[in-house]
Amino acid sequence: MDLRELILLKTAALFHDPPDKAWCLVRGEKHEKWAEELAHIVLDGTPLSEAEEMLSDERVREADRFAASVDRVLLGELIGDRRGAFPEKSIKLKNPINPRIEHPIQVDLGKDKVEGVMRELNGVLKKTENVEEAYLALFGLYELIWIAKGLPSGPADTRIPTHTVFDHLYATATALNWTYEEGGLLLHIDIAGVQDFIAQSRRLRDLWASSYIISALLWSTVLNLIKYGPDVMLIPSCRFNPFFYCDLTNRVQAIGDYLKNIKIEGFEEILCGRFSFPRFAVVPGSMTLVLPSSISDAEELIEESFRRKWKEFCEGIMELDVPLSNDLKREMRYRFMEVPPFSMRVSSVRVDTSKGGDNVYVKAFESLMNENRKKKLLKVNPACMLPLTEITREIFDDKGSLADSKRGFDYCTMCGKLPAIVRWDGRSSDEFLEEGERLCPYCLMKRIFSRRPGPVLRRILGYGRDLRISYPSLADIATFEFKDGFLRDLPSLDELWKDGKIRELMGRVLESQYDERVLAWRYQLRKFEEIGESSIDQDLKRGLLGFLLAESEVAILGKEKRKLWSELRRYLEEKGIVIPPIGTYYALIRADGDDMGSILSGEIGVIGIDVRDYIVSSFEGKSREVILRIIDSDYEKLKDIAKEENLNEENLRKTKEFLNEIISSRKIPVSLSYHVSISRALIISALRDIKQIEDNNGIIIYAGGDDLLSIAPVSSAIRIIDGSRRGYGGLDGSGRFHKLGNYLIPSMGDAGRSYSLYIAHYRYPLYAVVSDSSLKLEVAKGSVWVDGRERKKDSLIITYSARGSSESSILPLSLRDPGLSPVDLRFLDDLIGKIRSGDISVSLLYEASRGNFMETAERAWSMGKMEVFDKVIEYMIGRHIQRGEGREDILREITEYIKRYEGVRRRDRDGEDPFFLNLFKSCRLLYSGLRGD
Repeated sequence: MDLRELILLKTAALFHDPPDKAWCLVRGEKHEKWAEELAHIVLDGTPLSEAEEMLSDERVREADRFAASVDRVLLGELIGDRRGAFPEKSIKLKNPINPRIEHPIQVDLGKDKVEGVMRELNGVLKKTENVEEAYLALFGLYELIWIAKGLPSGPADTRIPTHTVFDHLYATATALNWTYEEGGLLLHIDIAGVQDFIAQSRRLRDLWASSYIISALLWSTVLNLIKYGPDVMLIPSCRFNPFFYCDLTNRVQAIGDYLKNIKIEGFEEILCGRFSFPRFAVVPGSMTLVLPSSISDAEELIEESFRRKWKEFCEGIMELDVPLSNDLKREMRYRFMEVPPFSMRVSSVRVDTSKGGDNVYVKAFESLMNENRKKKLLKVNPACMLPLTEITREIFDDKGSLADSKRGFDYCTMCGKLPAIVRWDGRSSDEFLEEGERLCPYCLMKRIFSRRPGPVLRRILGYGRDLRISYPSLADIATFEFKDGFLRDLPSLDELWKDGKIRELMGRVLESQYDERVLAWRYQLRKFEEIGESSIDQDLKRGLLGFLLAESEVAILGKEKRKLWSELRRYLEEKGIVIPPIGTYYALIRADGDDMGSILSGEIGVIGIDVRDYIVSSFEGKSREVILRIIDSDYEKLKDIAKEENLNEENLRKTKEFLNEIISSRKIPVSLSYHVSISRALIISALRDIKQIEDNNGIIIYAGGDDLLSIAPVSSAIRIIDGSRRGYGGLDGSGRFHKLGNYLIPSMGDAGRSYSLYIAHYRYPLYAVVSDSSLKLEVAKGSVWVDGRERKKDSLIITYSARGSSESSILPLSLRDPGLSPVDLRFLDDLIGKIRSGDISVSLLYEASRGNFMETAERAWSMGKMEVFDKVIEYMIGRHIQRGEGREDILREITEYIKRYEGVRRRDRDGEDPFFLNLFKSCRLLYSGLRGD
């Protein structure tokens, strides 16, 4: 295979249609000629200039056809040789998961603006040194520059506007991996044991390290395949992917500074910034790749690459100048370098595009998923491959030792499964081990990595500075409201610093010393900068900065410190500064996209979309009318349609057969364009999740678009979940699309996403919280919500764990009416806010959970006596409203919300559960997590 030629063909694929193709039709111009002009502007004088001559290459044309979605295949079947039939001048975008969701594009796009983007892109490409570098830069910058310049997204075809032109261009480049040599590989990678590895964590930093290790290892495993082009990565997408852009800035140094100057609001995290490596784990534990045919033994190649990268990871840990690295070197007989703590499953399918047909990709994807399902049936515990019997026998034969123990050996206190090789030696200054901790090799490496990830990442990724990262603890998150409340009003604290008594108390609770480290928690970074830039007293400033960065378990929750803080709070309250009580609970937020496997397989019925309706809704204008007539007509009437529309009758017959086949199968045939669109929607969702969490003072553990894991203050949890869920489906006022300036990106549409919010005490074992939150998420996914129409899954389960014993409630996140509308979770925060401010008595939450009034209301509801139900609810709420002024407004606000959802019920095998019961219970559980000292 000629790699250079392949890359040039992929370059041609990215320019075979102009990005303003839809506007060409409006202007009455031929888009092909304009595409050639734009390609010349971009590629002239760059290493990719030869691609100009390849725009009409048959392999590019074949890739264009191969990447097409089912609607475009249908249109091609219908019109045959009549290219350009049924022209449609209106410009809009439809969602590829549910084409009923559409958004008009009403932005005028002049040719001068398009040329400006191309000239800027040309200037960047001229800085690259070879074809490979130039294509990496082109792939990463083409769409970004377009968005940053404020230009709109348009459809690939105005007659079937289900995909943006950029999605189609990138899908065509991906298809060239197969059309270049009439075949290739569709490959799926899946890491087994991911959830167990992540759950085996004692500290918050362990949780972050666990997720990040998996992301970095999997990314590094396939990094060498990117030499064929970033387009080989189908799921997850390289577009907008922080791992890809960090890799790009390090591979192609010339464009690093340019990338940093691209400003797209909310998407700063695609660059490494101060970390020099991606801040967050956004690469999921599974991947799907489209590879050229020249790669032989791909499964073995990837498995070998994975083992090699794991070995390099271990070597990177052991090369660090930390004493515990010597313990790892001493215990090499453990064979941890040869045996990763999780196993990899690789499945692949050979694809032959020379045989033609529109279902080559469909069959390949189905075969791949079937192969992967079979491999999942075989459960492998990597520990079985460790020489544990030999090691423990040597201990009892006095021929070897692990961590000192009277019992011969102790189990690891983090994973609880393997013999420990180190134990805490009693030194309070030990930054890696806490009192009583004993760690096995895997958990020890996880702990070391959490402190010093840079050099280790440099071994496996090729870049990464040696940074000492300051990561918050669970106690820091639990006490967030107290700490932030104290630090909120800096001018008032500066004034009170002059009060001798308060100054003395502050001096006893504040910390004057702190280490200079890179702050992982965005809240701490923002507040550190705010305090540092303030004009308050220098001694006070030092103390506040030290307090901000101090470990809360010592600086706030310690017995003596807690007494001092209570005394200081009383003094401050006398001076008019009210600080929230000291909290001890934090929130773990977990999310998972519902029915992702089915959606990726085209089984859109699982989210309530009819296949016939999907097909008809995909089309626009005259072509939609014709398709609808073909579906509704019998074969005898096709002749009339052909004559009226000047179409070939045989083409109509084939179209009718294809339509019948699709409708009877109850699933849409998937395509590269379909998967490219979903993959891009997921990475945008991940970036929006990151922003949502950081804006609300949380910590991201993992954000993969589909899955999400985060730790946050209880006070922020509902805002995070509400914003995250709305963003996932474009339910936040952007017309069901992600909106970046004038640029629209389809969201996950009607696909659901379920959440588990787990409120736990900071001292309760983290592994138990992580594991139980996963089980609770499955309960949420078992929900069926009924309000005239059914909506499955898409639920939030809230769990409050009072040091072990737990209680849960479940709420819907969206309902059918007949479209999809989000349930407004912000009501929960509003109600709790009124209780905390004293407007409503907290006893409402307890009476509404189990009081006599609620029992009466529930009986009335179950009997359908809604007038009685409304009156009981109104009376019960009214008797707990404390405030006289505005009392009626508060009562009306609450009762109207309940009335809006009074018919909603959750159905399961045990019967039906009304929404209003779970509503008040949810508020009670959230309030319980907010209570302080």
